Amino acid sequence: MNEQGFVDKREADWQKLTKLCDKAEGRASKMTPEEVKDFIRLYRRASTDLSIARTRSTNLVLVSFLNDIVGRTYGALYRAPRVGFFRSLLAAIALSAQTFRRNKAFVFTSAAIFFGSAFFSYGCLVAFPATSQVLVPKSYEETFDHWKSGTFEERNASQSAMAWGMYASNNPKVSIVAGAVGAGTFGTLSIYMLFENGAILGSLAHEVAQVGKLDFLLSSIAPHGVPELSGAIVAGSAGLLLGWALVNPGRRSRGKALQAVGKDAIVLLSTSVILMFIAAPIEGFFSFNPHVPGFVKVTVALISVAAWATFWSRYGLSDEEKARFKPSAA
Repeated sequence: MNEQGFVDKREADWQKLTKLCDKAEGRASKMTPEEVKDFIRLYRRASTDLSIARTRSTNLVLVSFLNDIVGRTYGALYRAPRVGFFRSLLAAIALSAQTFRRNKAFVFTSAAIFFGSAFFSYGCLVAFPATSQVLVPKSYEETFDHWKSGTFEERNASQSAMAWGMYASNNPKVSIVAGAVGAGTFGTLSIYMLFENGAILGSLAHEVAQVGKLDFLLSSIAPHGVPELSGAIVAGSAGLLLGWALVNPGRRSRGKALQAVGKDAIVLLSTSVILMFIAAPIEGFFSFNPHVPGFVKVTVALISVAAWATFWSRYGLSDEEKARFKPSAA
């Protein structure tokens, strides 16, 4: 093989392909139709040249150069097309709903633990009032007394904004912890956190019911409670999912089992954080606003429940899910 003659004959095409690669990697849409044709033609020639150089030349620098330019061209030709921000956002929202449905067993178990502990705590206080020393935490007594008053202090816009910031900062952190600890504790700490928060809510409900303010409590927490409690439950389901992968890995190692459910767990945790962010402004500006009547808050909450139920059950149905929902022909 006359290596120098080979290089002299083909070098101009290689340099042209290199420039087209630079342009394609920057923004392929700027390439003209003629340039696209040249790009494909030169890529094919360069691939042939690479094969020739590998089999007939011992010049490693030449082989490396051709391998690099062919690899770059291949990557530019076959990379996935860029997706716009809004399409990416819609795809992410659909993934959230699909992941929720795929792991509904863990979501429903998480909800059962949370609300089950709330009813358990409420029932214990009704049947055994002395258990209040255990079920009503000392650190929450001031908060409970505030709810028993049945009133809210009026906030100006600045104070509401500060409250929004506090909720948006604190609640997502709690959500992440509740889900993430499932991997390190075989799900037990996630279960404990769900049970503890549910029990506090049940105890609070009992205490305010004793002074006739249960309707005030429920109407006040309902508007933001729909996304916020949903976020806590979804976070708990992520912890349960991770914990179950460790408890029941099947024939896989526990590391492989965690890896298999890791994507779904991350999506569930991310979803829970977003739900907390959605709840924060509602809690800061609406739920605790003394000028908003209770029936309005309840109405907003009921609409929210219906909207979220529709979203979780129907939004972003995959082809496989659509096939299951489609009635079979008689």
